[in-house]
Amino acid sequence: MNVDESMLDVYIYETQQLLESLENTLFAGENEKKLNADQVNEIFRVMHTVKGASAMMEFDNMAKLAHSLEDMFALIRDDNSIVSDWTEIFDIVFSTVSFFNGELAKLLEKTPMDGDASDIVDRLKEIVAWMKGESVEPSPIKRTAPTIAASERAEEAAPGAPAETKTGEGAFYKIKIYFEDNCLMESIRAFGVVQNLCKQGVRCAHIPEDLNVDAASEEIQKNGFSLYLQTPENPDKIKAIIDETLFLKSCSVLPIEGDDEEIPAAIRLVKEHTAEAAVEKHQEHQEHQAAAESGGTESISKQNFISVNVNKLDNLLNIVGEIVTAQSMVMSNADFGSQTHDSFDSAAQQLHALINELQDIVMSIRMIPVSTLFQKMRRLIRDMAKKFDKTIDLQIIGEETEVDKNVIDNLSDPLLHIIRNSVDHGIEDEATRRALGKPAHGKITLEAKMTGSDVIVTISDDGGGLSREKILKKAYEKGIITKTDVEMSDKDVYNLIFLPGFSTKDAVTEFSGRGVGMDVVRKNIGLIGGSVTVDSTPGKGTVHTIRIPLTLTIVDGMKFSVGKMNFIVPTVSVRSAVKPNLDDIFTDPEGNEMIMLQGNCYALFRLSRFFNIDDAVSDLAEGMLMLIASEDREFCIFFDSLDGEYQVVVKKLPNYLKRCSARLDGIGGCAMLGDGSINLIIDVNSLQV
Repeated sequence: MNVDESMLDVYIYETQQLLESLENTLFAGENEKKLNADQVNEIFRVMHTVKGASAMMEFDNMAKLAHSLEDMFALIRDDNSIVSDWTEIFDIVFSTVSFFNGELAKLLEKTPMDGDASDIVDRLKEIVAWMKGESVEPSPIKRTAPTIAASERAEEAAPGAPAETKTGEGAFYKIKIYFEDNCLMESIRAFGVVQNLCKQGVRCAHIPEDLNVDAASEEIQKNGFSLYLQTPENPDKIKAIIDETLFLKSCSVLPIEGDDEEIPAAIRLVKEHTAEAAVEKHQEHQEHQAAAESGGTESISKQNFISVNVNKLDNLLNIVGEIVTAQSMVMSNADFGSQTHDSFDSAAQQLHALINELQDIVMSIRMIPVSTLFQKMRRLIRDMAKKFDKTIDLQIIGEETEVDKNVIDNLSDPLLHIIRNSVDHGIEDEATRRALGKPAHGKITLEAKMTGSDVIVTISDDGGGLSREKILKKAYEKGIITKTDVEMSDKDVYNLIFLPGFSTKDAVTEFSGRGVGMDVVRKNIGLIGGSVTVDSTPGKGTVHTIRIPLTLTIVDGMKFSVGKMNFIVPTVSVRSAVKPNLDDIFTDPEGNEMIMLQGNCYALFRLSRFFNIDDAVSDLAEGMLMLIASEDREFCIFFDSLDGEYQVVVKKLPNYLKRCSARLDGIGGCAMLGDGSINLIIDVNSLQV
């Protein structure tokens, strides 16, 4: 079966959503030490959907594993008491989710789905056989009271063997289904509907007959999907099952005659057309007409959300950025001399307002809550806690905070490394915690909050904290410092852990200790214009603070010049811009220039020296000062002249600059203004003052 990219994208997206829902259900059940009936039904539904979609996409490993898990939950659904120890159930389902996620990751990377799930499938078969009473008890599951009725019902519901209805039992119905426009994979969705209905013991036929051909989706898009059923079930129940289908636009359920020639021959009844039969047919037809008028009318189920490829959003955002630049060029090049053009000014203002609105809408589309990332950390903490025999609770605060999709993607790995260290290095085992007078359960807190144009994410734990002495000793051994009794603040000492290859862990584990984690954290966060710091209280815990921009694309900035070079600094970092008073400038004992401003003392920083600009103003009386607030300090920069405030589109620096220049510190990107000039964007956090 040839699968195009659009179908594959939809399959991956929907399967990821289902697996995320499944994990949340598992976490909720694990907190209660068991799954209730609703949770079991939800897991069964998810596995059934994943199995059907995977089978249609011909991903056999995925379909086979989902089938095996579905078999197990079919038994549990019929008799929840069959399981007395849920630990094995949770573990094997989590293992299944991990396998699915691994295979989806291969799909995204365009590599073969070659995962081997045979061990999990074999284990599931052992559990199912035991639940049916066909084998001895598989440790560690304990057998309680499996019933024959439960196994019989499971066999009746087994995929691939739909329950049959005897010919002549039940009424006939015609179902007409339309899917949302551009939902893609209509044939797969139709196949899922058929499978769900076959589980209910119905005889069915459908048009198009073959859903495994490429033309099926096109026919369904054009004419809809027609289903013909014979079932003793209430039609309301049938419609409720169909209404659960994703991307369903409309669905009608209408009763019809069993010998109607419209019905495919496979399930049609053939009657003798006698006068008596004709009368009976007429009476039944009237009854069905009344039923159709009262309850069989077509209903439409609307969906307010659609999935969009993020690459399309990236392209849209780039176009908006170009529109902003083009607007700036039009405005700056409009020269009417001494004449006034009120109509042009009015149109320009309206255009500016519309572009701003368009920009806000595009940015809001790209914004997603950090909960999508935070919730994934639950699984990491659960698995690591079990491996290290620790009990750790995760608290999430501010999960509704929204940031740009690209920011979320770049934040994932840093968050992963930090939490690994917290579980492995930081939080003690239960015996140690009790001896220290701490609660037996460790605690990790993830918090997100918005401040201006930045988002601050903190990861804190109540473990043993960082050891200043250990860090200094390791830094001395690596030649970073020359003596261990240096006069450094605790914060500066703790931040040494972000240096490449730095680790205080004595033993290397599969999770940490190689010193290749925390430097990656700082590097990855720096790539999105963010920063990370760490603080700790020995014996009380550690707090990592990540500051990241709300978005990476369009910012408000102050433009200024140093010699012939143009720079832009984000407006949120600017406190004030003034002409310097020479009487307030002095030199400290180490030869550094300082300035008293508004009653406070600040370091004075000359950008011309930092960037080696020869034609810049050197006389303080001829230039200007700007008070800048970075993440952890405030300082003043000296420049030639201030040009005003601009809204700019941030572009990454070309890769060749990294090869041609040995020093790009302090530069976070570039922007082109309406006059065609290239402006370098200052990264205030990386300026080494």
